[in-house]
Amino acid sequence: MAEEKVEQPNPGSNKLIVILVVVIVLLFAAVAAGAAWYFLADDNTADGAPESAQTARREAIYVKLRTMGGKPGFIANFDDPSARHRFLQIYVEALTRDPDVQVALDKHMPLVVHGLSTLFARQSFTDLQTTAGKQRLRDEATRVVQEILQEEIGRPGIEAVYFTNFVMQ
Repeated sequence: MAEEKVEQPNPGSNKLIVILVVVIVLLFAAVAAGAAWYFLADDNTADGAPESAQTARREAIYVKLRTMGGKPGFIANFDDPSARHRFLQIYVEALTRDPDVQVALDKHMPLVVHGLSTLFARQSFTDLQTTAGKQRLRDEATRVVQEILQEEIGRPGIEAVYFTNFVMQ
């Protein structure tokens, strides 16, 4: 009878399989760690840009809206039926995040001053005594400036107008 050879497993091949499995597990772990670092790291934003560059690009810029004499405030008289002389003095700043809008505001300041002066002169003393009246005026002032910038530069340019001083007498 012919002798049948029984193949015995090579002890070296088991080591090779174990080494390959360990290398594959380590490779997957490295990829997972890299992905976790990329998505969870503090210095990355959703679009992959460094946060410091995005923050610098979106930094708030406050522009003082000044009358033509360089005076910081707007003064308007109220039309008061009681015949008392009443006036309104407002210091106004606009919030933008674009330096080009700051330049445009300086360039078109006469239009902005005219629009705001006209708006302020139409106000009622009793309306502005309430918080809601002041908020409404601030919203209208924002809209006036945004409309001027939309017409002149093709975009609203500012986020809001703020009153940094508000005096009624």
